[in-house]
Amino acid sequence: MPDVNPLSFIIRNWRLTAYVICFSLLAHSSTVDGAPSPISAFDWSIAETVLSLEPESTSLGNVTAFNTWTGGEYADDNVIDIGTQTFPNMELLSHLSPKRILLSPSQTRLGQRLNGIAPITILQSYPYVSHRSDGLWATLDAFTLEVGAAVDQRADAEQLVSDTRSHLETLKSNIGPQPPLLIVQLVTEQYVRVYGSNSMFQGVLQQLGLSNAWTEKTNQWGYSLISIRELYNVEKARLVVIESAFPVGIENSIETSGMWQYLSSVQRGDFILLPSSFWIAGTLPSAQRFADSLVRALLSPHSE
Repeated sequence: MPDVNPLSFIIRNWRLTAYVICFSLLAHSSTVDGAPSPISAFDWSIAETVLSLEPESTSLGNVTAFNTWTGGEYADDNVIDIGTQTFPNMELLSHLSPKRILLSPSQTRLGQRLNGIAPITILQSYPYVSHRSDGLWATLDAFTLEVGAAVDQRADAEQLVSDTRSHLETLKSNIGPQPPLLIVQLVTEQYVRVYGSNSMFQGVLQQLGLSNAWTEKTNQWGYSLISIRELYNVEKARLVVIESAFPVGIENSIETSGMWQYLSSVQRGDFILLPSSFWIAGTLPSAQRFADSLVRALLSPHSE
């Protein structure tokens, strides 16, 4: 998954880990005893798709971090925390006895550890892999349908695909001509992720009929990690800054912050700052929320 500083979410002290496990078992015992068997996911792209299809319940690794990175969008859903994504609480997971465990192709080794707890499905249409030949948006649709089939919600998955397409077509019809957009997220004051090919953001721009100013090579998550200086030559683009789950601290003062103030879009005063309520390696639910947020900003007479 993208570099979300996973070490910050791993509890190093074994005594604290034991306490957390015991607390989780106690806290969830009443829920587990009366709840239907959940679908278990260890990847957030999979998890948000499952949650959007409204299965009876879901168990997920790193729920607190997931809610942080998705702006609390799923905080009220029936989600059971099963530990970290790479080191799940095996005792709790066994107690939950999930109906199915869904994994990405890169989690095959984890599947070997979980074998015997529940049936495992490796989702072959997982969108964020290297060297995928088909377009990302078609892959997101196929992925949604594969998840729907795996959790016995195929009809709901088909509806999500259809609703997303219709919703973005409606948004597209409301947008006038726009300059190329430069979608970035701060890592430090000097370095950013800039999103391009194979990103969820690029897929949304294409569906909305908008162009992406960043055409350089990106990683499997669809971004390039670069120095802000590399953006100086992209003069005609409008900057779109997506807030991080862990803000760097200059998001609301970009006009006067270090090297940022020299970017053409900042000097023109036409840049956009978007609060994040979408996972950066998201699927159709995140795509809809990003599209809504972006179009709202583009149409606002007060957008910066």
